[in-house]
Amino acid sequence: MRLKILRVEPTVGAGAPGTVLDDRLTVACGADAVRIVELQRAGKTPMKVAEFLRGTEVKAGARFA
Repeated sequence: MRLKILRVEPTVGAGAPGTVLDDRLTVACGADAVRIVELQRAGKTPMKVAEFLRGTEVKAGARFA
């Protein structure tokens, strides 16, 4: 699934870059992390991450490529 990340917030957290850290879509960026706030699926309209997570399960430990 292709996603366009439209808005993020910086937050604390560490891990391998691209690793999902929690159920709120916090993604590791090495020494820090970002929480995805708004995204867009290919061919769809932009949506808040809460709306996306209601229809799509993303578990901690998943990796974005």
